[in-house]
Amino acid sequence: MLYEESLWFKNTIQKHAQPGSLVLNIGSSTKEFIEVTQPYIKANLFDEFAKKNCVVKNIDIKQAEGVDLVGDVTDPEFIAQLKSLNASFIICSNLLEHLTERTAFCEALVKIMNTDTQLIISVPYNFPYHEDPIDTMYRPDLNELQQAFPTLKLVEGQIVDCGTYFNYSTKHLDPITKFVSFFKLSLASAIASITNKEKHERLAANFKHISATCAIYKLS
Repeated sequence: MLYEESLWFKNTIQKHAQPGSLVLNIGSSTKEFIEVTQPYIKANLFDEFAKKNCVVKNIDIKQAEGVDLVGDVTDPEFIAQLKSLNASFIICSNLLEHLTERTAFCEALVKIMNTDTQLIISVPYNFPYHEDPIDTMYRPDLNELQQAFPTLKLVEGQIVDCGTYFNYSTKHLDPITKFVSFFKLSLASAIASITNKEKHERLAANFKHISATCAIYKLS
């Protein structure tokens, strides 16, 4: 999840989450990922839910610290188990682009929903190839994402600008190291613009904006 993307989630939670709601976080990854690798997930999602006394259940296919329920979301028995929880929110962030059986997975998410459930989805829109362990390069806009959930109604959605890829990839660096990296990359890009067009395009991509498609759905 990108930082600016997490701010969209924060705003969404503030507007839509009711006190005491149950939230299913599908494809949650680990506690370390949420609190250390991308701590803004905890700050802008989990802490916001906590302010409203919401209960968040982290769900992943692999057992790990911080995962509450382990299972394959496309398995009928697991679908029934999750549906019985009657969640108010289902979150699925930055997962669809890593699935080879995306249609079956999206259909499973819909089956888990109940009448009052809201499904919150985010996927990269403009972002480089990244394996986890694969990347299908699924980069939908809002219309294309809607096609993945034809039986659902869009509540609201937005393509969220998340700054440049350089800022994202160097967010862990201190200001001086980040400035040096920026200078070296800019110089290398300028030289490559004369000597190697392919290399220049690759380096210049670091300064292009990245973005995410974010949407909330409910049953029609």
